[in-house]
Amino acid sequence: MIEIKAAEALIPENLVPNLGEKALDQIAETLAHTAHDKWMRLAAQDPSSFAPEYRRSIQAPQVMRGTAVISLVGSVANLLEHGAPAQDLRDTLLGPEVPLVPRGQRGKHEAKEGGEYRAIPFRHMTPGAEGRGLGQAMGAAYAGQQGLERLGKEIYGAAKKLKAYGDPEAQFKDRRLEAGLAPKLRDHHATDIYAGMIREEKTYEKATQSKYFTFRTISTHKTVVVGKDARGRNIYERQEATEGWMRKPIQARNYAQKVAAFIQKIAPRAIQALLEGE
Repeated sequence: MIEIKAAEALIPENLVPNLGEKALDQIAETLAHTAHDKWMRLAAQDPSSFAPEYRRSIQAPQVMRGTAVISLVGSVANLLEHGAPAQDLRDTLLGPEVPLVPRGQRGKHEAKEGGEYRAIPFRHMTPGAEGRGLGQAMGAAYAGQQGLERLGKEIYGAAKKLKAYGDPEAQFKDRRLEAGLAPKLRDHHATDIYAGMIREEKTYEKATQSKYFTFRTISTHKTVVVGKDARGRNIYERQEATEGWMRKPIQARNYAQKVAAFIQKIAPRAIQALLEGE
């Protein structure tokens, strides 16, 4: 949050008593909109996949009695603003606060071999979109990788041809995107991030819209091959999961502090221009 108090923003003390509430509001509002624009520009340059959500979380200035406030709302935006240490996402997505429920209900489920698991949806936006919901544009995760410049459009072209999920007349293979259309993003991934993508379709009064999702399973355990039996068949063992689903440390951006320092620097000239313009 950024708070701007016009009466304390380097206005000469001898002038403050002569300024009415309207003038103080005008000064606070002008500085607040300047701060908001600066904050949005800083966020626009951020390379993080959280940046679009961060920008949507910067609220419009609220002005009252010579004071302006710009708020940053939402847990995702504040993770980027204040930073966070590395975290095993099993602690939150499979933590004690998540209800243990039967399959088909929302929550975590008990595995037959012990441990817990749940399916996590990932929304994929169309290429070039920042998204009005959570999710990356198709191809954005591979940005900057040589030879993959058109990957997003290629994935989207294939995804548009999918039969709508839930279509009773469509075969299973026609409702899910095949694996291998993109390289694996991480070494520990079992497949590429678009494998198994589905297309959900919803018809409104004047148009039909599609949304695209993949689902990945997070589990407290994993199954690994530990050897071969006498007939050459794999021997599997269930182990505690330690790889994947680890969020890297997030470096604090401190954009709010940078914007506040910027406003403190330009306030005298901005206020003088406003007063001279009256």
